[in-house]
Amino acid sequence: MVRFNLLRYDTFEPKKNSQKMKSLFFIGVLFVFILVFISLGLTFRVSRPNIKQESLQPLQKKAAASVKEDIPLIEVAKRVKRGDTIINTLKREGVDHQSAYKFFTDVKPVYNLRKIVAGQKYTLFLSSQGKEIKKFRYEINANQYLKVFKDERNNCFSGKIITIPYKVKKELIEGVITYSLFESILDCGERAELADILASLYEYDVDFNRDIRPNDSFSVIVEKKYLQGKFVRYGHVLAAEFINRGKVIQVIRYTDPEGKTAYYHPDGRAVRKMFLRCPLPFMRVTSRYGNRLHPVLGFSARHNGIDFGAPVGTKIRASASGVIQRISYNRSKGRYITIRHPNRYISHYYHLSRVAKKIRTGVRVEQGQVIGYVGCTGLCTGPHLHYGIQKNGRFMNPLRLKSPTKDPVKKIYLEDFKHYTTRYFFVISGSKFIKIPQELRDVLLSPSPTPQIQTTAPLNL
Repeated sequence: MVRFNLLRYDTFEPKKNSQKMKSLFFIGVLFVFILVFISLGLTFRVSRPNIKQESLQPLQKKAAASVKEDIPLIEVAKRVKRGDTIINTLKREGVDHQSAYKFFTDVKPVYNLRKIVAGQKYTLFLSSQGKEIKKFRYEINANQYLKVFKDERNNCFSGKIITIPYKVKKELIEGVITYSLFESILDCGERAELADILASLYEYDVDFNRDIRPNDSFSVIVEKKYLQGKFVRYGHVLAAEFINRGKVIQVIRYTDPEGKTAYYHPDGRAVRKMFLRCPLPFMRVTSRYGNRLHPVLGFSARHNGIDFGAPVGTKIRASASGVIQRISYNRSKGRYITIRHPNRYISHYYHLSRVAKKIRTGVRVEQGQVIGYVGCTGLCTGPHLHYGIQKNGRFMNPLRLKSPTKDPVKKIYLEDFKHYTTRYFFVISGSKFIKIPQELRDVLLSPSPTPQIQTTAPLNL
């Protein structure tokens, strides 16, 4: 037994040694691998910070810029006040004079902010801490706005004029007068603004306060401007037809090959006449032309004009283009203005509360320009405008004045004008009987190519 055990012991001893050798070998290999890994890791850690710092510099700048952009700004949205300058407007919001002047001079090469108009909208973005100007937006007109932002890197202001990307559609609107043009336009689902546009277009021919009657009708092709699918505002009236007491009055907008744009009647006569029917935005006659009992003096006297009742401060427009002949004050006339016009016409405006800015003797004014405001100065019982017209020194009834038209379509363009007119009024008249497909309507209302007008005799080659 003892021998057997000794033999077994001797037999298994080599196997145990071989297993120990293998374990030691694997441990050694593992130790070497760990040393190599540690050495590589140390090398990577030493070189890594420089690489990371260089690669993250742009990201850090972007992050810093985004942090600045994320700082909340104070938004101020208002309208320009009458008589304001851009510097006064900015100072009122807390901007110091030096910064306001720098803003003005930096933006001047793009847009002169001296041209800001009272009533126009502006939006100002200021920093929440130091009242610094960051952004600015000003509505120049219905189609453009000025956008200004501060360049922090160069410490200056940069601006640009942006055209609003409207989508323009030509649409036909029809209606019947029930009580007033204003209500009829609203009944068609349109804005009251369109009623003002039509009233100003027909002011030479129709008085919408007195002349219209129930069952009068109107049809108008107008541009409607859309932004992001929503209706924003009206554009130009391209053609219009108004039937007043059975009389058809048609008006169309036409641009000749020379680039002149105006409104005309279908026979080529200009819609614009020498004199407006009324110098006020509306007409309410309180005293007519001729003999009357004077309301203050109490005896019968000749009334050489028309009295239009209106609230104090109502704008008075020049009825025709001309030169201011006199601005004065009289015990009976009150504060008054007279304007000299071509062809020996003179227009008179009495009882003004005040004269408009920049209106003085010798200044030329255009038709429709505001020259003063309704008042109650002189001999009068209430606020109104006395309006009179002289021809060759003799007074005449302004409401019966047959005002001459101005600048009809030139004869060389008359044929093209008639073709253009026919297409538009075919859409208006045809739509009363049948529904014209939109595709055909678009073709008829598309701009016609500029005609080639031969103005000289052809050369005989």
